[in-house]
Amino acid sequence: MRALTSLLVLSYLALTALPAEGQVFDELLSTKDAIIGYHYGHGSAGTNYNSATWYGAMCQPGNLGGVNSSRGLIYFDLSAYAPGTIIDEANLDLYGNGPVGVGQAASVGHTGGNACQLKRITSNWQDYSVTWNSAPLVTNMNATPVASSSSVLQNYLGIDVTNLVQDMINNPSESFGFRLSLLNENPTAGLFFCGNSCADQTRRPRLFVKRAPAIGISEFDGPNSFTVFPNPASSGAHMTIPTLSGLGPQSAQLWDSMGQIVAEPVVLEGSFELPSSLPAGIYTLVVTTGAGRYPAVIRLSVIAS
Repeated sequence: MRALTSLLVLSYLALTALPAEGQVFDELLSTKDAIIGYHYGHGSAGTNYNSATWYGAMCQPGNLGGVNSSRGLIYFDLSAYAPGTIIDEANLDLYGNGPVGVGQAASVGHTGGNACQLKRITSNWQDYSVTWNSAPLVTNMNATPVASSSSVLQNYLGIDVTNLVQDMINNPSESFGFRLSLLNENPTAGLFFCGNSCADQTRRPRLFVKRAPAIGISEFDGPNSFTVFPNPASSGAHMTIPTLSGLGPQSAQLWDSMGQIVAEPVVLEGSFELPSSLPAGIYTLVVTTGAGRYPAVIRLSVIAS
């Protein structure tokens, strides 16, 4: 919550907090990826293509008619981030691969109207067995656009996947990586990247994650620590701040990540309700006393109901 950095902030992180100054990114390499695809007239929708060294999305005419299509699956291990861990930023680096085979798209490299999207995979998959027919499920929530290329061999560095990664951290049982697919799955288009078995290790997919800093409280009324339950929470959840119980009614403001006030609940005896229509995301709860001081500024992670 950038607009409130001058206030007293306590971020609740399950991992060891990094220093507020000089925040650095965690660098993660993908641990598995796979191509799922089919070739018209060849009965290949049940074939596993894990042996390929590229990762991407494609649609081109088939040599027997129809079309040949593919999508890419990629996974990063986020188990070191406990649910509720708040991140400030996550960026994905993908390196252009160039031609990957034969055909109007595969023999060129990035080509055509190849705008794509990244979606969160919500069911498990194995790189050595997944196929087009057994493709894992995805969700449209926080789908991230990937713009069309401007050259046949183009790197896509710094793709902003912050919301997708935050969703993955908050919902590990329904998060199994990213799926890359063309926005328009019609011939002829392709977007091809180096996979995690690329011979040049410097061109393998990388995810950079920056944890939100934990800033110590330097001024407060009341106890020197605050907790809120549950955190993360779902829209409409009943929230409790035990350390504010017994202090009477307190006014509060719930700020979103854009610096807008989205709700002003009354905290009565340390309890309040989240709005039932609150979208998933990261929020900052500012609770004030009658004297106008800031005894608690608490970051909340709201997940899908």
